[in-house]
Amino acid sequence: MEYEFHFVVDGIDVGDDEAVGIVHDTFDGVLTRHRGRHFLDVSEGGANAIDAAHRIVVRLRKSLPGLRLLRTDPDLVGVSDIAERAERTRQNVQQWANGERRQDKLPFPDPEGIAGRSPVWRWGDVNVWLAQFGEGDGVHTPTRDEALTIDFMLPKWQRTLDDGLPLVHFTTAESGDDRDQERETVQRLLEGTLAFPGVLERIAAIPRTEQQRLTVVCAVLPDRLSSVVSRIGHDEVWAVLAFRGVDGELRLQPVGTAKAPGAVLVSSLGLGRDATVGDLLLVQTNGPDDTPVTPITPVGLD
Repeated sequence: MEYEFHFVVDGIDVGDDEAVGIVHDTFDGVLTRHRGRHFLDVSEGGANAIDAAHRIVVRLRKSLPGLRLLRTDPDLVGVSDIAERAERTRQNVQQWANGERRQDKLPFPDPEGIAGRSPVWRWGDVNVWLAQFGEGDGVHTPTRDEALTIDFMLPKWQRTLDDGLPLVHFTTAESGDDRDQERETVQRLLEGTLAFPGVLERIAAIPRTEQQRLTVVCAVLPDRLSSVVSRIGHDEVWAVLAFRGVDGELRLQPVGTAKAPGAVLVSSLGLGRDATVGDLLLVQTNGPDDTPVTPITPVGLD
C-alpha cells in the first residue's frame, strides 16, 4: 500500500537547486518552507505506514546524506477544514464529532487538541474514519499511533545509518494464528542479541542489494518457506530468517529469492513448495551429504 508522509526536515533548503531536484526527480516529492521550517512531502509503499516510513528514510538518507528527518507533521484540521475536504457542511461534521450521526460504525476520532477554542483532529485519523463510508480523499497517511511510533523511531533509524549500519526491518513469516506469540518471542530475542557489540555488523555482512536496509523474517518451525520468501521486498534479494531450533536456541539463516547469486536453492535439497522452516532445519542437521547446508549457507527460496 502507498502512504503519503509530511515530514518536518532540516539539513536541506528550498534554495538548494540540487536537493530540490533530487526530491522532485527521484522521489516525486515536494520541499517547501513555512515560517522558517522546511517540510518534505513524499510517498512510499509498504506493508503498513511504519514499514513504508522505514523504507523512505533509507532511500532519502541514501540520496540526501545531509537530510535530517525531525518528525512527522500531524496535518491538523478543524471542523471547517474537514467539511471542505469531505465536501460536507460544517453542521454535518459537527454532528459526526458529537456522535449524533453515523453511530453504526467506529466512533469519530478524538481530537488531537484545542486551537484557540476549537478542537482539531489529525486528518489521517479522520480520513480513516471517512473511509468506512466510502468517503475521504483515498490517500493513506499514518494514523496517530503510527505517527507516534515513526516519530519515536526516526532518531534511532538515522543514528544507525550515520554509523554505517543497515536499518533492520522485522516482519513475520505468517500471522493470525496461535503461534503469533512465539514469533514475537523470536523477534524479542533477536532484538536483545542485536544490542551486543558487533552482532549487527556480522549480520550485515551477508550479501544484499539494499545495503542500508536488512529485512529479518521471524518464524517458527511449522511456517512455510514460501511465506518467508513472500516477506522479502520487491526491491530486495536477501533477507535473514530468524527462528528457534528444537533446543530453543535462536538461529539465523541467510535467505534470498531464487535469483539470489550464489545461493543453494531449496529445490536442490529435495524440498518442495510446501516445505517448512522445520524441514530446512532437518536438512541442516541431517544432510544431504553432497550438498552441505550450514547455518551460514545462503539459501535460495524458489
